[in-house]
Amino acid sequence: MNADRIYADPSTITGSIGIFGMVPNFSRALDKIGVHTDGVGTTRFAGAFDVTRPMDPAVGQVIQTVINKGYADFTGRVADARKKPVEAVDEVARGRVWSGAQAKERGLVDAFGGLKDAVADAASRAKLGKADAYRVRYIEKAATPFAQFVSGFAGSRAGAWMLSDSGMARMMLARTMPEVDTQLRFVENAAREKGNGAPVKALAYCFCGF
Repeated sequence: MNADRIYADPSTITGSIGIFGMVPNFSRALDKIGVHTDGVGTTRFAGAFDVTRPMDPAVGQVIQTVINKGYADFTGRVADARKKPVEAVDEVARGRVWSGAQAKERGLVDAFGGLKDAVADAASRAKLGKADAYRVRYIEKAATPFAQFVSGFAGSRAGAWMLSDSGMARMMLARTMPEVDTQLRFVENAAREKGNGAPVKALAYCFCGF
C-alpha cells in the first residue's frame, strides 16, 4: 500500500480492500439429528464460540466491533498511502474487486505496466542511471540438497526420460516444493469437476510467490 507508484495490467485482479469474519455454528444441523447440549457458565461470554448453540447477540456485537475497527484501520492506511480522504477510499473498498483498468480509474493504480516497468521506475527514483548501469537480482529461497539433486537429475537425458514416464516427477515435486504441489492439486480438482460434468464456474487462482 505504501509504494511510491503502483503498476498493474489492465486485467489485473485488484482488491479487495475489506475485512470480514466468520464464526461456525452447527446448532440447527445438530438439532435436525437430535443432538442437544447444555451447560452452566460463570459469565455471559463463557462458551461464547460454542458451535453447538446459537451465538449470543452480545457476542456478535463484540465481533462486529472488532471487524469494524479492522476495516477502519485498513481503509485509513490505504487513504494515507494513496493520499485520499477515507470517505473516497470507502467508496471503492467494501471488499470489492476491480480490474486493473477500473482500479486505475478509481485511483488505486498509478500506471499500466509489468515488473520490468516497476523495476525501471524504482531504479529511476533511486537515481541508479540507465538500465545497463544496474543489475536486477531475484531473491529466492536457497535450494535444499535434495532439490539440487533433483535439478541435476532432471537435466540429464536418462533422468528426463524417467520423470516423463512415471509418477516420479510428482513425487519429487511434493518433496522439494510441497506448497506448489498443494496449489496444483487445487487446480487439478477444479479441472476434474468440470470434466465430470459439474456446473461451469469461473475460477481465478493466483500462484502467489511462484
